[in-house]
Amino acid sequence: MINVSYCPNCGQKLIEAAVYCPGCGNKVKSNNTIKKERVLNSKANSNRVWIYIGLITIVIVGALIFFRNNDLSKELSVINKQPVVSDKVVYSEERLDHSITLAFVKDNKIILPLDLVKEKKFVRFQIAGGKTNDLPIVAYLTEEGKVVTAISMCEPCNSTEFHIKGSNLICNSCGTTWNLNDLKAISGSCEKYPPDPLPSIVVGNEIQIEKALVENWKRRV
Repeated sequence: MINVSYCPNCGQKLIEAAVYCPGCGNKVKSNNTIKKERVLNSKANSNRVWIYIGLITIVIVGALIFFRNNDLSKELSVINKQPVVSDKVVYSEERLDHSITLAFVKDNKIILPLDLVKEKKFVRFQIAGGKTNDLPIVAYLTEEGKVVTAISMCEPCNSTEFHIKGSNLICNSCGTTWNLNDLKAISGSCEKYPPDPLPSIVVGNEIQIEKALVENWKRRV
């Protein structure tokens, strides 16, 4: 059966294979050509849809990777804002235990002596009086020379004693190990609970911590 169409110019009947209209000579497209173009256009549109989907997928995956890489832990978000107080520090692979001394409270701030922390690099402070009496604070220098202040406690095992070895901060009781620069866990059963960092500022020779931060501190486990 011969497919019949009509000239769009004069309305003359056309057979399927017609290239020119026999009535007016107008160049026309055959049904097969029209059908072919429709198929090609459909394929092109389909390809464009998949390209758009692919581009959107790439953007979404890239965004997820970006935000994941920039999703700072609570510990690192505090440490990043801590002041640099010395040149870079190199810790040996020999065990360094913290010194132990007392801190005092003034104007609702816990005061730690900066020069002592810079000299010893790793100091644990006991605060006398009030609600802070049983919460020791540790202060140490990162390898970049930042001062980090934190609650000196490995909460799951209740240890308040730590030591530094190379780039690692290690619990004396359970042996759980964290990177001292960002407190990211390396190994151990208590790795989710490093010494909880406290924001602090340096004013003159004083490292100052808001007393309320320590008084209101709650165990994470």
